[in-house]
Amino acid sequence: MRTVDDLSAGTPAVIAASGANMNYSIEFMRAYERFPIQPVHGCYYIELLDDDDTVVAFAPCFVQGDPLGALGLRAGEHALLSNVWHCSDTRLAAAETTPAIAAELLDAMKEVARSLNLPRTGFINIADGSPSAEALTAAGVEGIHLDTRYWLDFAAHGSEEGLLASIKSADRREYNRHWRRATEAGVKIVSRMAMPDEDVEKLNLLEVTMVRVGSAGYYDAEKLAAFLGETPNARIIEITLDDALLGFAILFTDDTRLHAWALGYDRETKLSFSPYYLMWGSFMKLGYELGLPRLEAGRRNGDFKMRYGLVPQELNAYVVDV
Repeated sequence: MRTVDDLSAGTPAVIAASGANMNYSIEFMRAYERFPIQPVHGCYYIELLDDDDTVVAFAPCFVQGDPLGALGLRAGEHALLSNVWHCSDTRLAAAETTPAIAAELLDAMKEVARSLNLPRTGFINIADGSPSAEALTAAGVEGIHLDTRYWLDFAAHGSEEGLLASIKSADRREYNRHWRRATEAGVKIVSRMAMPDEDVEKLNLLEVTMVRVGSAGYYDAEKLAAFLGETPNARIIEITLDDALLGFAILFTDDTRLHAWALGYDRETKLSFSPYYLMWGSFMKLGYELGLPRLEAGRRNGDFKMRYGLVPQELNAYVVDV
């Protein structure tokens, strides 16, 4: 079984040409390979070569379960899936996304899955209506709805002020109220690069938050700390009041996007403001500070996100029997 460090020299160029996000970067895949945040039972990196032995397509595949219960797997059963569950924008990594490329990648994935006695293989978290979705549909694979992710067009609004001006006045007043009360209370917000020795106690806030939304076990604080030590472009936003940690977020960047990748916040302490509003505002401020045109804001809490200008993107799985 190869590691990500065994990939062909031309594969990063194919990834870049496809517009794939930071989940396809060598650094991210290496970190996930070493410290998988969701259980991974094998890593297989499939490269399609043309007649000149040049890489034309790539699919990072992982032996995984189905934490959403959407793929028809039995309890404890695994499948060969591309990409990892934490990748919210999986795609066919190819300079040209065609049904033929989709079919060839799936054939290669089936061959690997059969060798591992796995019942199913395919792609998860493919954006509905995307070139990858269209290619897989044309290749004869039916999409199954998985979830919804949300994104924001920073560039269309021009600035933080322009973005706030675009939302309803009642929602803008509510946003400003939370920030005003937090400022009066003495809240501190720090934006920094992740460190190789992140405090596991702080990362526990992410675990607590996922339990609250019904996804217990989605994060493992100790693995997450080790994972962050391997990812040089990870950023952290911390919200504190005196010595209390009220919010903690992990973000990544690529050439065009700020990815709000993981978030935990305190809902137990009685406060005159919500740390969630502060975290959302901090994402917005950081995105404009870095000059990135787009925010990828992950899944869940859609009602709030759409009130503040984010756009829903449906995600599908394209999975087949082996």
